[in-house]
Amino acid sequence: MTQNGVVTKLLGDGRAEVSVERGTACGGHCDGCETCIYASTLRIPAENTVYAQPGDRVVLESGTRGVMGAAMLVYLMPVLLLFVGYAAGAASGLGQGLCVVTSLAGLVLGGALVVFFGRRRKEIVFRIVGFQR
Repeated sequence: MTQNGVVTKLLGDGRAEVSVERGTACGGHCDGCETCIYASTLRIPAENTVYAQPGDRVVLESGTRGVMGAAMLVYLMPVLLLFVGYAAGAASGLGQGLCVVTSLAGLVLGGALVVFFGRRRKEIVFRIVGFQR
């Protein structure tokens, strides 16, 4: 996975801080919806393999596997356990109201697992691989 960014400062130990634009659901046209509550730029540490200097426009690369794994953990785990909770309640012969309660319990368990595994997960490593043209 590649992104473009600007080097903001050198961190030492062969790394640099890079400012990258965060993608938005509205495609960056926030004037119309004004619902974005997060900063539109992120500052991330990256391995500086091309010896970029502050102000340089660079191309960043990250492992797709790490990004996709994090996305699956955050988005799929709670939803999957929501359905598993409902199915477990239905298989146990519970009424619809209690099945909803077990599905919500599955959702909460999924959220707890996201927090637990998210803290144990390795940080996604970004690497500067070239200069932006």
